[in-house]
Amino acid sequence: MSEQAEIAVSKTLTPQEQAVWDAKAKVRVLLNLWDLGGGKMKVKKGDLTKRIVRTGETSKNYELVLGELQETGAIVYSLENRVTLVELSAKGKEVLAEGVKSPDSLFEFDGSQIGTRLGNALVKWIRNSDSSAGFGVEKAKGDGGAIEV
Repeated sequence: MSEQAEIAVSKTLTPQEQAVWDAKAKVRVLLNLWDLGGGKMKVKKGDLTKRIVRTGETSKNYELVLGELQETGAIVYSLENRVTLVELSAKGKEVLAEGVKSPDSLFEFDGSQIGTRLGNALVKWIRNSDSSAGFGVEKAKGDGGAIEV
């Protein structure tokens, strides 16, 4: 089962399933936007759309998610030379950090495989994260050790 088979978007999703899909989609959108622009540059909306739409989905599936992110101030649209650009705001970086780091977050990779670009974007984001906590190893009784974030 791949990331594309995570939760299929269809008209038959229950409200709870739709909420889970939306929460995961928001983090995917923000992570991909951060990766494309390095968190500092404006990105063409078309380039972002190509990157976030998975097999079996269309850009229309993401219209509500992008709208919600814009309403909350996580992303900012601008128009330059008749090209729509998207930029990740400081609020967007906070939402992304919360979506990835929070134990209550619904974001996770379902299945046994994930897309390389999204996985690499997550690794790159973690490496560039301004976390002063760092990483440590914690040993529990009878355990080989666990990585603490």
